Amino acid sequence: MKTALIFPPLVTLKQGSFLDLYESFPSVQAKFAEASEILGVDLAGKFFFESEAMTNTGVIARPSIVTISTALFELLREEIGQPAFFLGPSLGQVTAIHCAGGLSFPETLRLLKKLCEMEEEEFPDKRYGVYFFYNIDIAVLERFIQELAAEGRVVEPCVTVNATQMIVNGDRESLELLTKMVSAYGGLGVTIPYGPPGHCSLLHNVRRRLEQEVLPSFTFRSPNVPLLSNVNAEEITDAAGLKTELIEQYTNSVCWYKCLQQLWRKGVEKVIMLGPGNFIHKSLGFTDIPFAVQKLLDSHDIEAVLAAKQK
Repeated sequence: MKTALIFPPLVTLKQGSFLDLYESFPSVQAKFAEASEILGVDLAGKFFFESEAMTNTGVIARPSIVTISTALFELLREEIGQPAFFLGPSLGQVTAIHCAGGLSFPETLRLLKKLCEMEEEEFPDKRYGVYFFYNIDIAVLERFIQELAAEGRVVEPCVTVNATQMIVNGDRESLELLTKMVSAYGGLGVTIPYGPPGHCSLLHNVRRRLEQEVLPSFTFRSPNVPLLSNVNAEEITDAAGLKTELIEQYTNSVCWYKCLQQLWRKGVEKVIMLGPGNFIHKSLGFTDIPFAVQKLLDSHDIEAVLAAKQK
């Protein structure tokens, strides 16, 4: 059966989220120790034990999610086998690039740190936010977004999750107005705490700095496994394509649903969800694509796979 390996995006976290993975597997602990040395900070201490606000700080949360996902990938590489594609929405795509051999672990973490620092410089006042809209036809939602944009309001898609769910960027007043508009159609919108704007034109300056100041010093390699682009769902098979993907997805919304549809068209029948967080796994239940799904998301999932191997 043709498979694809999917890595998780960043989600809003509670203090101690995914602690079971850290405490259960020495390989995860070792990867955090490696990440801490690379970043010059006690990453595990700040991510798991300090405070919920610290857990959700971009420069802590993003490297931590990538570190956990990478550790689990290295632990379960044999059990996973050889998927036809690696991919993930947003931060998941960064993990996919690394695990596919496109960028080293140290460079991946340093890239994330630099991106977080540039975003903090660009958005110091927190006046923009991110909302998750669901139970609404995305065609209707997109029409409302276009109407608000035509009025001069700042509101743009961030991630199209499936046919009835979308993450949207904007100023908070416009997002609240959009919430009222979708409610007349039975839709709901909820704020994503700690959520900076992502994958939209608001990040034009950060994208420019990423392309001109940051990425020229990084060494990309052709991936061992093809990826699907977050921007257009096309295959990425070389180093130049990976670099372009990181640049383009910064100011373009993530077409995640299109990626899933593309996987199915390419003959993928099974998806393996690997890494911390249940958001993408849950969202698959709202699609019309009949994937077989294997979830490797928590310590129970991982332990079951390792126990089966020993028999």
